[in-house]
Amino acid sequence: MKEMKISIRSLVEYVYRGGDIDNRFRSSSSLMEGTIIHQHIQREYKDQDEKEVFLKTEFQQEGMKIIVHGRCDGLLKTETSVVIDEIKSTSMPLEELTIDSFPVYWAQAKGYAYIYALDHQLKEIKVQLTYVQKTTKEKKRFIQTCSFEDLADFMEETIAAYTSYARILANIREEKHHSITELNFPFSSYRPGQRKLAGAVYKTIKEERNLFGQAPTGIGKTISTLFPAVKAMGDTETERLFYLTAKTITRMTAEEALALMEESGLRLRSVTLTAKDKICFQEETICQPEYCEFADGYYDRVNGAIIDILRTETRMTRGVIEEYARKHRVCPFEFSLDLAYIVDVVIGDYNYIFDPRVSLKRMVNEDRKQTALLVDEAHNLVERSRGMFSADLTSGAFNDLKELYAGGELSEAIDYVVAAYETLFADHKKHQNFVMEEVPGMMEEAVDHFVAKAEQELREKPEREQNDLLLETYFEAQNFLKILQLVDDHYVIYGSIEQNNVALRLYCVDPSYLLNEVSKQYGASVFFSATLSPFPYYKDMLGGKKEDYILQLGSPYDYNQVDITVRPLSTRYKDREETSVQLAESLYDMAERVKGNHLFFFPSYHYMEHVYSEWLKQNKQGRKFRSIIQSQGMTEQERDDFLGSFQEGEDQKLIGFAVLGGVFSEGVDLRGDRLNGVAIVGIGLAPRSMERDLIKNYFDKKGKNGYDYAYVYPGMNKVLQAGGRLIRSEEDHGSILLVDDRFLTNKYLSLFPSEWSHYNVNK
Repeated sequence: MKEMKISIRSLVEYVYRGGDIDNRFRSSSSLMEGTIIHQHIQREYKDQDEKEVFLKTEFQQEGMKIIVHGRCDGLLKTETSVVIDEIKSTSMPLEELTIDSFPVYWAQAKGYAYIYALDHQLKEIKVQLTYVQKTTKEKKRFIQTCSFEDLADFMEETIAAYTSYARILANIREEKHHSITELNFPFSSYRPGQRKLAGAVYKTIKEERNLFGQAPTGIGKTISTLFPAVKAMGDTETERLFYLTAKTITRMTAEEALALMEESGLRLRSVTLTAKDKICFQEETICQPEYCEFADGYYDRVNGAIIDILRTETRMTRGVIEEYARKHRVCPFEFSLDLAYIVDVVIGDYNYIFDPRVSLKRMVNEDRKQTALLVDEAHNLVERSRGMFSADLTSGAFNDLKELYAGGELSEAIDYVVAAYETLFADHKKHQNFVMEEVPGMMEEAVDHFVAKAEQELREKPEREQNDLLLETYFEAQNFLKILQLVDDHYVIYGSIEQNNVALRLYCVDPSYLLNEVSKQYGASVFFSATLSPFPYYKDMLGGKKEDYILQLGSPYDYNQVDITVRPLSTRYKDREETSVQLAESLYDMAERVKGNHLFFFPSYHYMEHVYSEWLKQNKQGRKFRSIIQSQGMTEQERDDFLGSFQEGEDQKLIGFAVLGGVFSEGVDLRGDRLNGVAIVGIGLAPRSMERDLIKNYFDKKGKNGYDYAYVYPGMNKVLQAGGRLIRSEEDHGSILLVDDRFLTNKYLSLFPSEWSHYNVNK
């Protein structure tokens, strides 16, 4: 008999689609915010009451065993009755809620009530919905008395509606586990280092631990992490993998790895998540049913779309998602998110797991514990997470809104925020930047009030033209309040004044704690990159602990495959004008001396363009070498054209000028003679800034070298990433030129990878 386990929440969400109070076509609530509200209500329970009560039962249906489980928020007991309490937070005014507003919530509560009544042989039981208004924290309760017979009928109808879908899922799971057992590594042999990396990943997932791994370019990190993770799914409780990465090209590499394993017999389902603004079918992304035909009636059609795609497809890439979304007239972005809760492998950006504002919030704790995270190019997560865990709010938007909305409660709320900013301005007008111990209470209260009134306005008058600015400001204010809940000693709160505009920023200088708080919710996490260097810095910043596994692999290539030369020329800002001619001459000499195509990386567009003009003089307007240069704001097609220009066997060498740390300095794979030389100008230091200095000061106080944490280590990582563009396979050969006298200091020499230790100096 086939068996399927499902939480009550997931069961009723499938059968009673469209009932969530935080409609996903508008805005979803913070998981942490909901948790806080639940805990607040549960603290009001009496001594005899219970909270977070685990319940489980099973049904026999058409040759299937369906195990239903979940945790009810509260079990309230009196001398005469038992009450199942289901707590829901809402941004709606409580007066708008009726007993019939959200059938899906009643369905969830009745599921818990049925199991408890069955286990305790109760003839009847009470079911209560407790709504909590997010802003006011006011409560509204509805209660029903249900007979056991009615609950049993309700659950049988629900299970019957779910059974055909459950059978599809059970068949898919059976097919998956059988294919995993038979799956072999999709290549005839392992590259050097591959087996060790694969073994470490498998062990990490099996033991439910964390791993921080540095695996140099060429080992084949994607297949060496995905393959053992898939094999671990067959031997552990792990049911789902998330392959997380920052770049489109690495997402495509993960898709290719799954395709390779499928050719070797693997049968599982995967989905690639694409950003909403990229996959949206409409010219303007307005995710509300009244504006979009693919959102309107989404819940009526999505179940059919899910069943169709699961029966037919295994790898649900962007193109496949779009095809089925058009066929069933559903929003492609929301469709892909719904599939993410069902499939075996999810490929997507870091933010779907780590960003507290947009992460996949419907994944319950048990699902997280059965999920493993594979975090590719993990060095990028440090800066990305600082952005995810930070928030801004500026006075300019509220001043603009003040002119658009006059009279009424919304206008008063806007005025309240403007007044709070005016107080900030008056207190700090003598300083362009200022740091505060906390957000002023007046500001927090004003923003909170604005969010409530703006939401009411948007709901009651969605057609007003000026609502575009209101909606944008509403989301910014809502995000600000969500991040404010996370602020602790890992944050710095600062403001800046430009003319009369005041900006307030909640800046996460140290994301390590929050990254750890997220990753520990999952069964296992693997953070890996070619450049987790220096290793202690990245392990620390990514939330690593003493008990976590570490793995540092050497390069699989022979040192003779690459020549390393240091040109000790100053690239400091004050010296750039003076040394630009010498730099252009050094680059021209390299292009003449080293065969094939080259990429030259610079610390800024301005510096690159200045040296490029000198280069053209050396190159006599392109007579000897063909030159291309990266421009700001390149489209995806322009970026593809830039990389497509690098081809083998061309009569004329191609020289590309690009920005260090930009789209061409990592994640780019130019194998063979498509690229033979790389020059890196400068040590990658970010320009001096207030935020970088805040990071420096924070880690200085922690007893660490704040300057290294803020400037040196992130900068050197850019250098290592750019250098990694050169040797991509066992057959590649080439040269790397490092231009800066600081490369020869002990600090930077200690950060060189071992394969750079045979460098030469060209004075």
